[in-house]
Amino acid sequence: MTSSHSFRLRILRSGSSGNAIFLEAAGTRLIIDVGLPAEVMARELDSIPGASPITAILLTHEHDDHAKGAGALSRLLDAPVLANAGTLAAAGDLLAGVSTERFVTGVPFRVGGVQVEAFPVPHDAVEPVGFVVSDNGGRMVIATDLGGVTDDLLARARDADALILEANYDLRLLSVSPYPWFLKNRILSPTGHLSNDAAARAVVEVASDRPQTVFLVHLSDINNLTPLARDTVQWALEREGIAAVRVEAVRPNGTSPLWEMQ
Repeated sequence: MTSSHSFRLRILRSGSSGNAIFLEAAGTRLIIDVGLPAEVMARELDSIPGASPITAILLTHEHDDHAKGAGALSRLLDAPVLANAGTLAAAGDLLAGVSTERFVTGVPFRVGGVQVEAFPVPHDAVEPVGFVVSDNGGRMVIATDLGGVTDDLLARARDADALILEANYDLRLLSVSPYPWFLKNRILSPTGHLSNDAAARAVVEVASDRPQTVFLVHLSDINNLTPLARDTVQWALEREGIAAVRVEAVRPNGTSPLWEMQ
């Protein structure tokens, strides 16, 4: 592998109704999470030039909005599902009859031409993880469901070319939203979701002098606004005089344009 390898990334869906990411590097094409029906995923992939064949499907955790279509998509694309032991067990029936491979959280492994490492994140699932995907020419970090920013995440994101990070809610909007209190408390808990303000602090913490792109994902359609999420992070960077970080917010239950890094 050489540094000429490029990353291609498209957020296929991001939000409470379903999450999925397409990522290509070093000739390896990955799907990270499948919270959509397989036929919807197939249509989305058809819109990306050169998106097939898919090398593997990776799961961050077993919740429906991240895993419900994984088994059907695996069968459709003839691509294995990779997850840790906790997620494979919890996903259970969703993956019946599907080719699966187990990775160990914290132990780097190879998928095609890239190295992947799963790291633990605080979320109310059995064994939830974020991912680092790297080749010799780039490094991408994905952390889409987490109740707080951990040292594990910060350490991995500091040298990333791109960071896909949750910015689920604005605290003020959540406080006045129609959600019942038990759901608000779940979102606010240390194993819930990440606020705009927490995402902003994390992005400032990991920013460097070299260009980086941050994608804000898993925005709530009730408790957040796309411009507000983006501006909260952008303002935090500007206050610190950080100019090299580009911030993109993916609208709730929306998609992103195809992003490429040479």
